[in-house]
Amino acid sequence: MSTAVERQTAEAAATWHAEWVVGFGPRLAVATDEAWDRQWTVGDQRLTLSGLAGSDVSLAEDSRYVVLFTGLLTNVAELHRGAAQSQAASLVLALLQQKGSDAFADLRGPFAVVVWDRDRNELQIARDQVGLQPIYYARGAGTWWVSPWPDALVSRPGVSRDPDVVAMAEWLCGWFPAVEDTTYREVKRVAPGSVLTLKGATTSLRKYWDPFPEGADVSWLREGELDQFDELFLTAVARTLEGGAPSIFLSGGLDSIAVAVTASDLAAARGLEPLLALSLEFPDEVSNEAPIQTGVARQLGLEQELVPFVEAIGPRGMVAEALALSADWPQPMWNIWTPAYMTLARRAAGRGRQLILTGRGGDEWLTISPYLIADLMLRGNIAGIVRLLRMRRRSNKLTWRHTMRLVWLTGCRPVASATLDFLAPRLWHQRRRRRLLSERPDWVAPDPAIRKAMDERVDRFIDPARPVGGFYQREGRAALRHPAITHDMEETQELGRRHGMRMLHPFWDVDLIELAHRVPPRLLMKDGRSKYLLRRRLATRLPGLGLEHRGKVSAAHVFKGIMQREAPAAMARLGGPKALTRLGVVRMADIESEGHPYHSLGRWGGSGRYWTVLNLETWVRRRS
Repeated sequence: MSTAVERQTAEAAATWHAEWVVGFGPRLAVATDEAWDRQWTVGDQRLTLSGLAGSDVSLAEDSRYVVLFTGLLTNVAELHRGAAQSQAASLVLALLQQKGSDAFADLRGPFAVVVWDRDRNELQIARDQVGLQPIYYARGAGTWWVSPWPDALVSRPGVSRDPDVVAMAEWLCGWFPAVEDTTYREVKRVAPGSVLTLKGATTSLRKYWDPFPEGADVSWLREGELDQFDELFLTAVARTLEGGAPSIFLSGGLDSIAVAVTASDLAAARGLEPLLALSLEFPDEVSNEAPIQTGVARQLGLEQELVPFVEAIGPRGMVAEALALSADWPQPMWNIWTPAYMTLARRAAGRGRQLILTGRGGDEWLTISPYLIADLMLRGNIAGIVRLLRMRRRSNKLTWRHTMRLVWLTGCRPVASATLDFLAPRLWHQRRRRRLLSERPDWVAPDPAIRKAMDERVDRFIDPARPVGGFYQREGRAALRHPAITHDMEETQELGRRHGMRMLHPFWDVDLIELAHRVPPRLLMKDGRSKYLLRRRLATRLPGLGLEHRGKVSAAHVFKGIMQREAPAAMARLGGPKALTRLGVVRMADIESEGHPYHSLGRWGGSGRYWTVLNLETWVRRRS
């Protein structure tokens, strides 16, 4: 262990704030009237830290490095036997002394690390591999500012509060801006699995973790090696239990059930409190999984909070509650279901729980993307296509009409596109580009400058027509790198933080991802159904619940129904998207041209886009 000078958070409170700010630059540039908690100076450079008290930041330093650690180090005991979370910054410092910036690849969990290398006079910001822990940066008045709270950055001298109107217009088109972009024009996020280096006025970004590099051969697992998955899954769940008394968002799906089984066995073996199951009970028969949820809790001997959905969302309704939350969220809150899960989190916090585990990630790593159909078509593997479609019909309850549509969208069309790209790559790319631009609604980006900027950036949203390694590999990379994943991960951390808890997702464990990506599709559906790796164990561990043939349950129809009932009233209360209209992101006149704008989700392009308009409008108004 390092002999570093270390300072811990001043308060061991149940909650912690995220408004701390780091400033880095010339001494004059950061010499504001603020009372800094800590300052370090070398020559004409200064590093400052404010908001330390009440935060989760820990510090360590030696003659070369100053290390600020935020988040949770889930492999702390693996890095040093007997080490505790309070020593996270010191452990990172020791790794830096040994490995330099390669040290970040050894860390696990939701974390961000800010390191001042005084010898090189540069600031490094490392973010966890998946993007669980939020961390943002901005430059103003000759100083770099770093914080997990974007509003804290736009309050700094020289940092604009202007919204990123181009990014918001892209969100409305469903294009998703680059992962670095935020809703503030001058605030950027550090990309997951990356180290951002700030030196002078320049930046450089280096990926330190990329399990799916394009062009690299995949070393597929053999069936006899599948037990490695069970071992790594056990390790992944065990790591999450390092953070305190656990609870779990327990649905009726295989992913959360698998986490519950493993965590409950580990808790019993370690003498920890039994897992607390947190479940929502939907009122409709299609979505209601209460019999499975209560059956799992009963067989595992878990205490359970089973909350009716209507009670969980509150008397104002889900849309109103979600908008109220989003207005004060660090970034617009995209998950409209959050109010219901906030209720579950409050109940867990009230019972002294420090952790909420989830089954998120199981769909990304243990299901088979239907784009495998395109790869199989290109190989002429008809038998493989038939097996895949049978599996999809069993696991997702698809009708033949939906099955044929799936074949067209994820098989025939990608193959046709790849063929045309091979024959005339430039012409076909331009055709795809024009088609994507034509799908932009007329009422989005009426401002010519915004529209021009979108036109110039549209190529980033066009997937390669002939992806390296095939379509299946492309979808695997997207599951890790898509901006929507990063937004979702950040939101879960904010949900937990507001209750003094950590939210952890064992299926997003780094080592488990690296292995799961190598399981070939035929083994993922070895029993003719999705998620064989989980199903093969759960059916015998929890008999009588029908898990051996359980399929995917979707609540998409619930979302659509809620939007139809509640969204028009929410838009009427706002009086329309006036703030977005003023910014040039939308034009109300175009929407109003075919009758009253608040009574037709179809006029807005469906429930998802309607929610995006409401969400962005509410968030921007709060900051106007």
